[in-house]
Amino acid sequence: MPHPQKLPRICISATGSTAGELMECARRALKQSRFVELRLDWVANPADAIVLIPKLLADRGRSAARAAILQATCRRKSNGGRFTGSVARQLELLHRAAAAGCRVLDFEIESAESAGAVPVASLREAARLILSFHDFQSTPPLAPVVHRLRRFSCDYYKVVPTATRQSDNCAVLDFLSSVSEHDTEGGKWVAFAMGEHGIPSRVLALSRGSAFIYAAPGPFRSSNEARESTAAPGQLDWDTLHNQYRPERLTNRTAIYGLLGNPVRHSVGAAIHNYAFRSCDLDAVYLPLLASDLSDFRKAASRYPLAGFSVTIPHKQSILRYVDKTDREVQAAGAANTVRLRRGRWEAINTDIDGVRIPLQRIYRLSAGNRLSKGFRAIIVGNGGSARAAFIALRALGCRSIAIAGRHPAHARRLAKEMGGEEVSLPALRRERFDLLIHATPVGMWPHHDECPLTGEQLCADTVFDLVYNPPDTRLLRMARAHGCRTISGIEMFLAQAARQFEFWTGKKTPLGQMRRIAVEALDHLRRTTAETEPRARKK
Repeated sequence: MPHPQKLPRICISATGSTAGELMECARRALKQSRFVELRLDWVANPADAIVLIPKLLADRGRSAARAAILQATCRRKSNGGRFTGSVARQLELLHRAAAAGCRVLDFEIESAESAGAVPVASLREAARLILSFHDFQSTPPLAPVVHRLRRFSCDYYKVVPTATRQSDNCAVLDFLSSVSEHDTEGGKWVAFAMGEHGIPSRVLALSRGSAFIYAAPGPFRSSNEARESTAAPGQLDWDTLHNQYRPERLTNRTAIYGLLGNPVRHSVGAAIHNYAFRSCDLDAVYLPLLASDLSDFRKAASRYPLAGFSVTIPHKQSILRYVDKTDREVQAAGAANTVRLRRGRWEAINTDIDGVRIPLQRIYRLSAGNRLSKGFRAIIVGNGGSARAAFIALRALGCRSIAIAGRHPAHARRLAKEMGGEEVSLPALRRERFDLLIHATPVGMWPHHDECPLTGEQLCADTVFDLVYNPPDTRLLRMARAHGCRTISGIEMFLAQAARQFEFWTGKKTPLGQMRRIAVEALDHLRRTTAETEPRARKK
């Protein structure tokens, strides 16, 4: 059956453990996109959901019903879905779904190979047919996958492996570019990678020739709802994908930036940098780049190719082994948080130093050239890259008395000796007094936001600056205010360092006021929608 009309670029996956829940999810999804997938296999008896499809369409009115495109998926459990019936029963249910109004059917390659060419052809007569391959463990060589899929005629071929490293994204994107270039019929291939490592491939897939991609419905009211409703590991909700990353607008010439680290899911860097790119009318995108293997990341960076990236824990120090050029501040800090790529060379700076310095200049009213008073005393809690950046910022502002404390006294002692400060034990803080305390560890960061690095007795300063920005108001800051301390939120550091990053990459200034609003909104969105654990359901 010919189906000349192209499908919308983003399909929303509707899920639900009952027929009613599935239909309600689909109703919400249809308000966001007219292309919605019904995960029939999530329902114990898919037939219960199929009989409700005509009403789902009728409730939208005649015109909207004609525009709506429903995709039926009833993936068998052995192939990564939840349906426990036979292939014959699966075929029957998909035919019934088509008769009920579904205009697209997804049939996995394993079931197709079991059923044979004739039943597969009959599905294609009933509706547009997607023949899909999934690998839920890794990204295998994809040439054999193409051979398996092309044994059958269909409207779309879908290839969805799992990324376990950044180079897996590149393999999928290169595959897409290759098959799209040689696809004489045009637009037949859909490909991206599952898992949190695979998020870049989901965002970039359309720019490399994928016919469409998938999103979760959202917005979710809680992290539990997000976990229960998201159909695939790494699947982004509609609002984040469509409004923040705007994949339909990206091309193979779009400049690619991102956040290198582990974890990266709870960062709002993507929200503010993508906003800044839009506000400056730049063809660029900022992506989460989850990575533990920096040698693999270096190879992937040239294959994307990346134009630049931010660096967060645990790579701020280890990234220096891979860069070609640093400045004096990076050398002093022994860490970098920003890299740009110029003619194949990696140039690194540390904008965390600006992130600490600028808020302190503001709160202590230090204009250019002015310094902190001679007797000013500061203490830094932490001994990692952020602590080093804080130390350098304080020195630049004229602070001569800087102490360092940490949970590991030997590490704090080593850093204090290296940087020219003094080491103070955490228990001794109750007997000390400082003008400023800077907290420079990840303790208290979402989702472990109930943790606190210090006790009330250890709040030994007039001003407390918590470098944790997610959440903006940490337990430490609340406790500090209760003890009469002036406080500085980590969001101030985050915005200042991000603005410097953006300028380093693009040469342009950022709209800081709007970036603050975007950051606060993005943090609220993350707290509502991000599950503490990876979505347990598997799919694309």
